[in-house]
Amino acid sequence: MKNRKMWNVLMVLCLMFTIFVTACSSSDNTANEPESQPEATDTNKTDANKEEDKKEEPKEPVKQFSDEPVTLKIATPWGIDYFTPRMIEPIQQQFPHVTVEHVDWNGTSENMQELSAQGIVPDIVLGYTGQAPFEELEMVFGLDDMIAEYGVDLSGVNPQLLQELRSRDKQGRLIGLPDAGDVLALYYNKEIFDLLGAEYPTDHMTWDELIELAKKLTVKKDGVQYSGLDLGAMPTALFNQLSMNYTDPESGEILFDKDPKFAKMMEVLKKYFSIPNIYNPEEQSKFESKTAAMVINWHGFLTWFGGEPVERVEYEKNMDLVPVPSFADMPGIAPKPGAHPWVINNFSEHKEAALQVLNYVISPEYQIQYRMRMGTPSVSLSQEDGKLFGADDPTYTGKNVGAMFQNPFAEPPARKSPWDRHVAFSEALTKFATTDLNIAEFTRVLKEESEIKIKEEQSKK
Repeated sequence: MKNRKMWNVLMVLCLMFTIFVTACSSSDNTANEPESQPEATDTNKTDANKEEDKKEEPKEPVKQFSDEPVTLKIATPWGIDYFTPRMIEPIQQQFPHVTVEHVDWNGTSENMQELSAQGIVPDIVLGYTGQAPFEELEMVFGLDDMIAEYGVDLSGVNPQLLQELRSRDKQGRLIGLPDAGDVLALYYNKEIFDLLGAEYPTDHMTWDELIELAKKLTVKKDGVQYSGLDLGAMPTALFNQLSMNYTDPESGEILFDKDPKFAKMMEVLKKYFSIPNIYNPEEQSKFESKTAAMVINWHGFLTWFGGEPVERVEYEKNMDLVPVPSFADMPGIAPKPGAHPWVINNFSEHKEAALQVLNYVISPEYQIQYRMRMGTPSVSLSQEDGKLFGADDPTYTGKNVGAMFQNPFAEPPARKSPWDRHVAFSEALTKFATTDLNIAEFTRVLKEESEIKIKEEQSKK
């Protein structure tokens, strides 16, 4: 009996030793497996452990920007006085190795060719006149590879702004980084509302509600003809809200009678122009002259008329703003934001330094100090940033500037049509407003006129 007990103990010890050796061998084999082999699923592994493993994974090295001395030429239409405090001073303070020179450019390919003939090759260009000049001169340089190579963080840039810039390129490349965001608002003059006993516009109006309010305010009082709504940038707001193209990006085919969004846009404009005495093409500044109760315009509208800041505060003390109205079936959707990109010239010999500067220009630090606080929307276009809009300009004190950032923005089209610039919509709209043309006739005439221009342009290629 004693021997049997001893034998049982020895068997248990042998079994435990076998299990131990097997476990160690298995552990060693796992450690020697190549990293590419998939791990066995461990159902007992916690999310915290998984997250820790992710952090320990090796990352691709990010290339560092050089600090070698360099001179960058930046082309804008701003003029040196406007450019210096917004670009030269902050950039050279941030990067002592970078010297910035301003180049005056009027936005045309002809002017850029003149600069080239003088031996002036801008490294960075503000693309405020669209993509055409850069394509004509083969200046387009896609940034995607360099952005990945240098680890440029785009998370603080509004996605719609990036898509807006990609939509301009045939290959969908990021052809620049935004200088800022361009947004619209509905401005109104409280003096006229109070005089005519009308309720102020609200945050959640539809286009139909705006038209009805405009009707009530388009009256003659004390010998003065008031307009309920100045046309302003209303067509642009409608166009951007619907994320439209007038033409097919590839073929240039006119889409007026194919895209129902065009008819939707024209219905609103027809209702507007149908209000007697609301529109006079010879009086383009009714809001500024304080004879129009409302106008849709861009974010810098209040700072571009009325004189110096102190004078503007007095002039505009009864003016305020609310979000742009939306369509009933698209509630709370703001017009897509516009963007003027900083483009790195394909012929620049200093692309690395140019990207280093643009990486700083889109940073929150720069955007808040040199854009938001000065009265230009930052590239983030966030509601939080909206609280700082115009903080350094007394014009905006007490104004509802958050209205510009209150609603989500419409998505830009996947591809912006380069042929749209041959559609003279604004000129045709004046004819539509001052004649008896119905929407169908207006569409037919504009289509015929646009097709002639597009075919002429296509024949040159």
